[in-house]
Amino acid sequence: MHLVIGAGEFLGRHVSRAMAADVPVIELNVDADDETLADAIAGIEVVVFCAQTVSPARRLRYRKASPHLLERVVDAARKARVRRLVHVSTADVFGPDHSGRVNERSRLKPTHAYERLKLYEEEWLLGMAGDLEVVIVRPARIFGEGEEWIFPRLMAAAVRGRVWLPGGGRAKQTFVSAEDVGRACLAASDRGRPGHRYLVGGFDSTWHDMLVSAARAVGFMAEVASVPYDIAYLRALGVETITPPGAVVWPGIFGVDVIGKPHYYDDSYSRRELTWSPSVGSFEQEVPALAPWLSRLPEVAAALVETPLAISPPGK
Repeated sequence: MHLVIGAGEFLGRHVSRAMAADVPVIELNVDADDETLADAIAGIEVVVFCAQTVSPARRLRYRKASPHLLERVVDAARKARVRRLVHVSTADVFGPDHSGRVNERSRLKPTHAYERLKLYEEEWLLGMAGDLEVVIVRPARIFGEGEEWIFPRLMAAAVRGRVWLPGGGRAKQTFVSAEDVGRACLAASDRGRPGHRYLVGGFDSTWHDMLVSAARAVGFMAEVASVPYDIAYLRALGVETITPPGAVVWPGIFGVDVIGKPHYYDDSYSRRELTWSPSVGSFEQEVPALAPWLSRLPEVAAALVETPLAISPPGK
């Protein structure tokens, strides 16, 4: 029996759905009280923690403090004698400044507060594990229905007209579908080695190609233009400077680096060690399934209603 914590959130919903196809799953929201958590975790062998502990959409400050949500789960898992905890972190812990493909042996160079906070969570968890087996997965850029940070904002900008991206959004990226993260978690719960951290990828593409493909599936042509990285960074820095700590900031300097710099990962080690592989190998494969959700995004839906004659039919 597997317990998925964070099942009420974007990633958790997909992880639960993917895992439930193969094993019994209990779903729990991250805001469950201590009594509910204790009841849910009783008799559980593996806990998968995929709740969002910090949001990349917000202006964050790096502080070394015990991660409250993880602390509650670890305490409950120990009391319930859970065998294993699979923790979903992020490949962003490697930082944005790598020139080639990143693998498990690459140097960790986190720069932004989000990256540093996620790495601190990993180190804290491994240090506090004790008899609890901890396996960490580090997904590449996750996409899927319900994602709330980047994709909806890019679609909203594209449907209103030209969208400007640092470098035209052509920096090479490794993407992974949210449900493939769930499949990787299932493999890690069974075959991951305690104390190890595994990169999880899907396929290589760019934000430019993703946006153009998604817009075409919805029914309009996205016009993507290029702005120099330095200009995009300075503009984001100005926006972030006047944004209060904890508030949503877009794009923010982290967002500019996510879109404008390469995030290129080699997950061959995890595929061998965990004997798993992703089921989604391109945007074109997954975008048709995402089209209904994309069409319902408020800004996209409103634009399609207001300017139907300006919308090109799919495939044009």
